Amino acid sequence: MKSPALILITSALTVAVLFAGCTTSPPIVPTTTTPATPAPTTQAPMTSVAPTVQPLPPLPGTWFLVSGHAGKGTINAVPGANITAIFGVDGTVSGSAGCNRYVASFVATVSAITIGTPAVTHGTCDSPSGVMTQESLYLSALRGASTYLIQDEVLTISDSSGNTVLTFRRSEASAEPVPFAGIPWKLTSYKGNSGSMEQVIRTTNVTALLGADGTIRGTSGCNSFTGPYSSSGPNAIKIGPIASTLMYCSEPGVMDQETAYLALLQAVTSYEVTGDGTLQLRTAAGPVLVYSS
Repeated sequence: MKSPALILITSALTVAVLFAGCTTSPPIVPTTTTPATPAPTTQAPMTSVAPTVQPLPPLPGTWFLVSGHAGKGTINAVPGANITAIFGVDGTVSGSAGCNRYVASFVATVSAITIGTPAVTHGTCDSPSGVMTQESLYLSALRGASTYLIQDEVLTISDSSGNTVLTFRRSEASAEPVPFAGIPWKLTSYKGNSGSMEQVIRTTNVTALLGADGTIRGTSGCNSFTGPYSSSGPNAIKIGPIASTLMYCSEPGVMDQETAYLALLQAVTSYEVTGDGTLQLRTAAGPVLVYSS
């Protein structure tokens, strides 16, 4: 017969074994690492660089001379002989030099300026006293222009050494229809039938004078002519219809030259006053009439 103690020990071991058999370890779940989603990148906005725009020079308009210097001479604006400078958007400067009228080309930036050789009428004025000397000094100073400054409606022009040579005050006066009006022009060459520029026959006098009243007149080598003209914008010009006298000249080539000249006058569409003081009347193909003053 088994002892009670042994029976208790055996029972306890049996219960322990049964309990252990009924207990199951939890399954091991493999862990997976989800890769981090990269943060979206923001592309820097593209910025366009605006092109540098050169400011337009504030020169256009009419200016009256106050004083000036040229060499050792002084210009004090002789009373009764107004000296003016009309700067146009077409690149020409024109006006009165005191006695005669003039026109020249100019190129200007914000502060620099270059003025070409002026074309000038050929009159002589006896009064007011000193007007012709003043005119010569003014035109000389104008050609020496190098820089300019505008302050409080006063324009000062200086030479290449920085010396002030001309001082103007602005005026609201309007410019003439074209800047070379009032100057008698003499034709030197024209576009011939061959398409090339031909020299004017030496024994003929071919001219053009454009008035401030919108009329053009002159001689065409044999006959005289007249007609209207108009300017509708910078460098634009329209001439005609032309009326002419009906004389006949027997010198070889004169009448052919005259016919070509009058036809070209009525075909031009623009003009240019060049740096050497000549006037070009042009079509879309280029210059067809070239004049000197």
